[in-house]
Amino acid sequence: MTDIRLRQLSSWLLAVVTVAVLVIVFWPTPVDAGARGTIARVLDTLYGVGLPRFVTYGVVEFSANIVMFLPLGLLVALALPRWLLWFSPLLCASLSLAIELCQALLLPHRFASILDVAANTSGAILGTLIAIVIVKRVRRRDRERQRASDLVHMQAARESILRGR
Repeated sequence: MTDIRLRQLSSWLLAVVTVAVLVIVFWPTPVDAGARGTIARVLDTLYGVGLPRFVTYGVVEFSANIVMFLPLGLLVALALPRWLLWFSPLLCASLSLAIELCQALLLPHRFASILDVAANTSGAILGTLIAIVIVKRVRRRDRERQRASDLVHMQAARESILRGR
């Protein structure tokens, strides 16, 4: 997959993921409202088998926000030109801040939190770091393919010249 195709695919996936995130964050009530009891029971069970007690509902919620923004950071970074790759966490942090402001001002049953912005930004940073690894690997592979192709063409040209003598 070339750089351009990777950016095109990432742009399409980014549109889908963005819609999913916007549905979650602008749902009129907290999306986990019906699951709080289940999550508490699961945590109690896991505490019984050794899960550290610091893993609370708040930690689960914070982690879920990281996981929600990781694909956004990844796909924004992959969709951007290479020289703008590091813009991804800033863009995602701005989006997160805008989301929290909208929740505070427009959704009375939702709760805006600076911790959500921190978690979302952390997810975006992790996604961007993964994107950097992917871009480096794709570029390395493309360079190796180009070198191999160049060698084949040079060998063919050399043989053609030698046959012409």
